[in-house]
Amino acid sequence: MYSIEELVELLRKNEEEQQGLRNVHAEFTRRLVEKAGGVERAAEILGVDVKTVRARERAAGLALVLYRGSNTRKVDADGRVYGETGQGEDSPEQLEADRKWFTISDSYEDLLRLVVYVSDGMIVRVREVQRDRRWEPRDEDAKVALPLSAPLTQEDLKEKYPALPFALGGPRPMVRGKIREYVSL
Repeated sequence: MYSIEELVELLRKNEEEQQGLRNVHAEFTRRLVEKAGGVERAAEILGVDVKTVRARERAAGLALVLYRGSNTRKVDADGRVYGETGQGEDSPEQLEADRKWFTISDSYEDLLRLVVYVSDGMIVRVREVQRDRRWEPRDEDAKVALPLSAPLTQEDLKEKYPALPFALGGPRPMVRGKIREYVSL
């Protein structure tokens, strides 16, 4: 008979193995799309629709990319600064600004792995969504506070997310009118 701690450890190990397989599956799907010359041809080859191919490409997870400008300091009704606080990446104030409040589609909730923060066209910080912690819902609407890690280093990103298509300190120009987007890992 297993103890609770042993069952939790077994479940975590199984989840890691499943994620590893999803990563491989997503990578093969991305390669097929590339070799086939596009998602439509890949869908035709696989005998599925384009949306299914896109979902399979994202199966390894998603990164939420948030675009911010440093020239506008915004404060919510409770006095909490959101955006770049100027308090330092590891500060509790910046963590609060980074984790609250987002509307995340239910279909993306299980896929969200990273949040990438872009300020004035440069990637300033990447935080991991902690899988072992609950998302904190806000009572008055459908928004949530994300359980985020400390900022990841470039070495962390290379090791854990080698397919991430950008790097800390690198450029990520904002598309006018777009404040966020999802990127496949």
